[in-house]
Amino acid sequence: MRTIRFRAALAVVAAGVLTLGAASTATAAPLPNAPFGGWGKCPIANPETSTCVDVVVKGGEMNINGLKVPIPSGSLNIAGGVAYRENPDAEFGFDQIFIPPTDGTKGVYSSPIEVPGGIFGLGIPFPGGLTTIKSTVEPVALPTVDAFQLGVTLPARLKISNPLLGGNCYLGSASNPIMFKLGVSENGVLEEVPGFPDTAAVRNVTHADQTFAVPGASGCGLFGALNWAVNLRANVPSSSGHNSLTTTSDVFNIGADSLRTQ
Repeated sequence: MRTIRFRAALAVVAAGVLTLGAASTATAAPLPNAPFGGWGKCPIANPETSTCVDVVVKGGEMNINGLKVPIPSGSLNIAGGVAYRENPDAEFGFDQIFIPPTDGTKGVYSSPIEVPGGIFGLGIPFPGGLTTIKSTVEPVALPTVDAFQLGVTLPARLKISNPLLGGNCYLGSASNPIMFKLGVSENGVLEEVPGFPDTAAVRNVTHADQTFAVPGASGCGLFGALNWAVNLRANVPSSSGHNSLTTTSDVFNIGADSLRTQ
């Protein structure tokens, strides 16, 4: 029952957002007193943008076939806009289309995450950082953000960084991405934001996915000579059912008109 009430509340919010956003063609800058979020990234100049979304990851863990990597707070953020296009076959009568920011990105902002244990899995430091491994989530296509039920789909690759591996070492690729399909496993707390009635601020939403596969490494070392070493350390390739990703996030939806100068 709590899930039904929660999603019904979001549906009411999003329906209001749809009505407000669809009527606007304003192109002004965001209001300076927006109460939260990276709203400067929302493409409000695009008249099709009805909702601005901001997913701020506060923590979590990725498990790749037994290799567990903690996700620090602030290391991943998804921000942009959502357009609603009529589709009678869709659940709410329309599709939700993610509109990326105008900064040349796909709306996914990530920081390198250190892999525990380093290159040997032993955590032994070495001068020059030769034993340190860092992983960065890089989108290979636009994400999908469900402004109603707060799910996130992200086609991505993982950039593996180490001085010995060169600058082109990846797990996954544009043609064979890691497909994260993060559904809500715990709803979080829906908050009101004074002065912004068409806003949903949902704190501590838990997203989870246990279905994604992770391909083997490519581009690691000279001519891929160290692909085998990365595969051995990361336990890849790893098929669906052997991996998991769990995150806790704050999710913000706000009507684009609230950020446009009227």
